[in-house]
Amino acid sequence: MSRMEYYVLEHDRRLPANGANLAFPERMLRGYGHAEQQEVVYVMPGNSLTSSSLIEHPILLVSEELRATINKRIPEIAYKSVIVMDLKQQGQFDYAWMDFPEIPCIAPDRTESENGQVMTIWVDLEDLREAAIFQIPYYRSRVLVARVDVAESLLRKSLYGLRIRPIRLTGGEA
Repeated sequence: MSRMEYYVLEHDRRLPANGANLAFPERMLRGYGHAEQQEVVYVMPGNSLTSSSLIEHPILLVSEELRATINKRIPEIAYKSVIVMDLKQQGQFDYAWMDFPEIPCIAPDRTESENGQVMTIWVDLEDLREAAIFQIPYYRSRVLVARVDVAESLLRKSLYGLRIRPIRLTGGEA
């Protein structure tokens, strides 16, 4: 059996990270299951939002365009709509909070990083059989990972602020 290639989908670090500028309702911070089907999040006073395809922290939000592209390939992934309101700029931005499946990291101490980016992570390879896109909880963050076919379809879209890079998923005895 040939080895499947996987890619990390992440916020382009050349752009400002937006998550710290946003005021999330407490119910959202408690988890996906606690949030309403449609939520409104506000940019904190004195801050601004640089609209991009991905907001990573504290909650992983994807732009509506990215959500539509993912749902076209993988329609079974549920999502909740999130409107980000920037009162200072008098703008609103449509995002989605997608209920990506989670695959646990089985050996966080053996994860390899380079310049703060996870390059190799240990998972149970059996969990990957059906997963085209998934998140791996890693310490206080999450790594969003997609199979090569999903990553290629996203690259064709030229989504602003989305960086796609390879990751090695390793299995076996941790």
